[in-house]
Formats: sequence, structure tokens, C-alpha cells
Amino acid sequence: MSKRTVFDESWYRVSRSKVRLLPGVEMIRQMFRGEPWYVVCDKLGHRFFRIRPAAYRFICYLEDSETVQDAWDQALEIDPVDAPGQGEVIQLLSQLYQSGLLRSDKTADISALEENKSREKAQKRKQQFSSLLFLKIPLINPDPFLRRTLPLFAWVFTPIGAVLWFVVFAWGAQALVENWGRFSASSRLILGLANLPYLYIGLIITKIIHEFGHGYACRRYGREVPEMGVMLLVFNPLPYVDASSCYAFARKYQRVIVGISGMALELFVAALAVKLWAEGADGVASRVAYNVAITASVGALLFNLNPLLRFDGYHILCDLLETPNLQGRSQALVGWWVNKKIFKIDPGPIPTRSRREQIGFTLYFFASWIYRFLLMIGILIFVSKQFLIVGVILALLFGVVWGILPFVKGLRYVFFSPKLMNRRTRALGIVALFLGGVLSFLALVPMPYYFRAEGIVKSSEFQNVYTSSPGRITELVTPSGEMVEGGQILLRLTNKDLEAERELIRIERERGDLLFRRDRNEQGIQLAGLEGLSKSLDARELALETQLGNLVVRAPVSGRWIANDLHEVMGSVVPRGQSLGMVRGEDGYVLSAVIHQRDAGRLSLNDSALKIKGQEGVNLLITNLDSIPAGQEDLPSAALGVTGGGSVGVSSRNGDGRQTTEPYFQVRGTIEEVNGVILQHGQRGVARFALPNKPLLGQWRHFVRQFFQREYQL
Repeated sequence: MSKRTVFDESWYRVSRSKVRLLPGVEMIRQMFRGEPWYVVCDKLGHRFFRIRPAAYRFICYLEDSETVQDAWDQALEIDPVDAPGQGEVIQLLSQLYQSGLLRSDKTADISALEENKSREKAQKRKQQFSSLLFLKIPLINPDPFLRRTLPLFAWVFTPIGAVLWFVVFAWGAQALVENWGRFSASSRLILGLANLPYLYIGLIITKIIHEFGHGYACRRYGREVPEMGVMLLVFNPLPYVDASSCYAFARKYQRVIVGISGMALELFVAALAVKLWAEGADGVASRVAYNVAITASVGALLFNLNPLLRFDGYHILCDLLETPNLQGRSQALVGWWVNKKIFKIDPGPIPTRSRREQIGFTLYFFASWIYRFLLMIGILIFVSKQFLIVGVILALLFGVVWGILPFVKGLRYVFFSPKLMNRRTRALGIVALFLGGVLSFLALVPMPYYFRAEGIVKSSEFQNVYTSSPGRITELVTPSGEMVEGGQILLRLTNKDLEAERELIRIERERGDLLFRRDRNEQGIQLAGLEGLSKSLDARELALETQLGNLVVRAPVSGRWIANDLHEVMGSVVPRGQSLGMVRGEDGYVLSAVIHQRDAGRLSLNDSALKIKGQEGVNLLITNLDSIPAGQEDLPSAALGVTGGGSVGVSSRNGDGRQTTEPYFQVRGTIEEVNGVILQHGQRGVARFALPNKPLLGQWRHFVRQFFQREYQL
């Protein structure tokens, strides 16, 4: 321990004080990674915080010592290596004093603690703005109710309850899989005005169940639940309970069960709600059940279970890893690195014990920051699509809380922190250089630029096979999947009406020949009319023979004959123009890509990259690009539309799923085949079209402008 961490300039103000813990303060021993920690429990104020063994021993020494100085001397004498320094003692006493857990013979002697308390209050006032988004309003003490009703629910925390949970969850998951199409389609209207009351009712139901899950679990293992009320989560009132007494559980599994019980009950209720929605008729109960399923599952998976947010999953991870205050320690480590490596000041001992912890804390810091940022953007986009004004207000709030305030806090540290007193010029220069370098890089350095477009893979030579004449399918000459030559017979049809018409024409021709011979032997008056009749019969017979010849369906080109479903309609009558299958070549493939109008002006017909759906690990090359500049409204394949699994918006007016909601441009190119990649006619792929290099700031500006134009028509 260095001299700086041992002594403190404010020590003289507390060293002669006689300080004791108030009666009723409980000290509970917990084990983390084989090392003991102690939880200081304030039973009256319901406050809990962890301390290390050295701090615990110092508190014990206080009980037998006359003054703080005597207790510290005793700690140094018994364990000079791990004994807390004077600054650590002042910080510990300040925390205990702020919690109202200390008593002293002379209140004036702890003026240093008063100063620490004042500083902490000032810091708390600075954080009040951000806490407005998570404001808690206590209302009642639910502990008496939980005590009385606990016998009704204690069995939930037994193996029988666990088995029941798994059975019901699997039951609901099966119903969800079977009805996934209808379930996902209904989610598009989740923020519609007509659904908002049901959504809020579902949210209230799930949060009440969630909070009571925590409360009953905490009460089950003998700890008090002193507070229940309303939390304004981004100005949205939701219920909450104070189950923080679980921090005092000595056993890890008890803390984990309390943390997971709320989410487990949410998912249990979500499974029941899915089943009720799937089996029930459309009505109020079905709509409430659907919204309960949505709020319970999304809330549990995206928020509560995720350890990157400081909710239940975070506390469960801390207990499982036996790493208290994971988020705070990761932030402290990053701050330590900044001070040590960038500002070149001595930040004291590193707040980790191993290289493994350093890597883990650093990864957690950046992963949690990125996840919170992406989640915030996702929430803003989701909400603003339905309520633009609400989205703008949320964007301003998030921008202030998670953007401006941290930036201002960082600048205040650089300009006014005593730690940088002798290094302030260097620190200001580094910060200015860093910000200038980042802005210069974003605004001036050209970077690779491209956009993506979905397309459909087609054989370079292929042709659909249609019926040219109506008829009944009687013989499948060539099975589907075989290679054929152009003109080869594929199948035969029959048409009794055409055959009867051919017989009628034959009879008409015989009658006309008789009349022609008789009139020529007599006066020849009807010869001209009979010659016209003969020509008419010739034309009818020629057209009829063509139709009869079309009853033999032949391959239009050479390739592979594909008609997977044709055997199912054998013996059926098909009309003229009915699609029977296709003949596709296998000597090469082309891609027909759909280019949105917003990207058409940037398109460059250079060789581009392609990834095939399901085989994304290999990059293919598209060459010989050619564009069809005229705007089109019919997709080359329904698979590119949203109803077929693609991303292009299609109109519901046309049932084939190919008519787009806005005109598009089509680009075609030859696919360079690569060994190991299987190409099939009809596969979907994503082409990446390269553009001239452009700085990232310009790319982002263009993307944001397009996004607002597309989503909000601004």
C-alpha cells in the first residue's frame, strides 16, 4: 500500500471521535469466489451495501476502541497489509453516516463526514434529471399481505412448481410456433390507437405479476418487502416493489431465485396468454391475452433477462459470476485506463484482481454501452413510426440524458478535476486532438461506400411452359427433373370438343364437295359461294390442327424440365395459358436485382458482390451488369415481396404478391459461379453495389435523410 493511500489530510477531523454502529444494524457474511464479503443491513431504512473483510474488521475494532484513531492503529498492528487507509476509513464512515447507522459522542467531531455527505447530496442532485425518467413513488407496505398469502404460493418455489412451469412454457411455445404467422402479422398494429388500451392493460398485468414474483420469492426466504408503489418509467406509470433485502441473503442460489422469479412468472403468464389467444375467438379477452403475451415476452427477454441492462438479468449475472457491482467496476476500470494510459496520472491501484477480470470488465463496458444505444434507437424508431411527436420528445430526452450530460460531465472532469491539476494542459490537448481527429476522420477521410439490393437468381436460359390449348392432361411423357432437348414432348392433353369440331369440319367439307359437283353439272350458280365455303373450312381446319397440335406440349428450349406439382393434376382439365412448369438451362445463372428509386441515381454498373440466402459464407461476383431504366411495378418473383419473405413492399390489391407499392428499377447481371456454392433457379440473394468512396459523415447524413423520407415522408 502506497503512502498516498494510507494517509489523508482530513484524518485529524475524525481521528479523535468515538464512533459506534447503531443497535440493530446487521452484518451478514457472503462468499464471492471463495473470499468473504459482508453486507451491512439497515433494517429500519432498508438500505444495503457490501464491504470487504478489512472494512468489516475495522468496524469491529470500533466497538472495542476509544477513538477512530485507536481502531485504525489496531487494524494496522494486526494486519498492516490489508488494513484500510485513512481515506478509505473516512469514505466508509461517511457512507455509514449518510445511512444513519452511526452514533458518536461528539457530533462536531465528524464534520468531515458532514462534508462528504454534502458532496454526495450535491452529486445526487445532479443526477435528479436522469432519475426523472425512472421516478419511484412509494404507496404501501405489501409485507403484511405477502406474509398472510405466502402459504398459498410457497409451493411455486419447489420442484413441483419448476416442473409445472416447464410444462406450461412448452405448451405455450408449441401454440406460438403453430400460429407464428398470425402472431407476427398482428404485431404490426401493436401501437395502433385501437390497440393502445389493450397494450397498456397487458403491460400493467405483466408488471404486477412480475413484481409480486420478486416479492413472494423474497418473503419465501425470510426477508421483508417494505415498499410497493408506482415507478414513472419514461413518464409511464408502472408498479414496482422493493425487494432489495435479497442482497442480504447469505446463499447465492436464494438471490438468483429472487432475481429470476419475476421473469419466470412473466414467461409463465405469457405461455398461458398465447394459448388463450390461439384457441379463443376474436374479442376483448383474446386481445388482452395477445398483448399480455407481447409485453411479458418482450419485457422479459429484451430488458429484464438481458445482463447488459441493470435489471434482473444484471443482478443474476453478478451473483452467478460472484462479481458484485459489475457495471460500476467496469466503468471504474475504463476510467482507470483513461487516467493511466491517456492522461498519464497515477489513478491508484487498478480496480481488478486479474488479467481475466480486466478483459471481462472492459468487454462488458463496451457491450452494455452499445446494446443500450442500439436499444434506444430501436425504441425511438418503433415509437415514432406510430407517434412522431412522442418519438421526437423521447429522442430529445435520450439525447440529453445519454448524450449531452455525459459529455458535459467529461468536460467538467477535464477542466476542473483536481486529479488533473498538474496535467490539465496535456489533458485538454489530448481531448482536443481526439475530438478533432475523430471529426476529421468522419468528415474528410473517404471510406468504402455501397448499398444492398435483393434479387432473384434465374437460369441464363429458361422459359416457362404454358398450355396453348385447353385440354385434359392424360399423359406425362417426360418426368419432372430430367434434361430435355428443344422440341421434346413433355406431356399430352386431350380435348373432345376440338376432336368433335374436327369431325364436324370433315362432314361440312363432304357436304360442300357434293353440292359443288352437283352445281357444276347443272347451272353453276352456287360455285362462287361453295368456293368461299371451302376456303373458310380450310382456314378453320388449319387453326384447329394447330390447336390439336398444341395438345402435345413440347420443350421450348433445351434444359431441365421442372414441374414438381404436375402429377397432382393428372386427369384434370386445364385452361389455355395455364402454367405447367419450366425448362431451365444449367449452363449459367443471372441475378435480377430490385433497385429502389432512392438508390437508382447512385448506381454504378461495375462488378458487384453477391451473397445467396442460406450460403452467406461465400461471396460471389456479378458481372456484365445491365439496367432496365424504366420504372416497373411487377417484381420478377413474388419471393422478393414481403409476403414471400423478401423486403420489398407489395400491394394487397393483386393477390399474386408481385405488384409493388412504388415503382422500382431492375438490374441484371451474370453470376460467376464458385465451387461449393449451389445455385438454383428461384433462390433469393443480396447484391452489394459499390459506390465511389465517401466520408462516413456524408454516408450517415444520406442514410438518415433517406430514412426520414421513407418512414416519415419528411
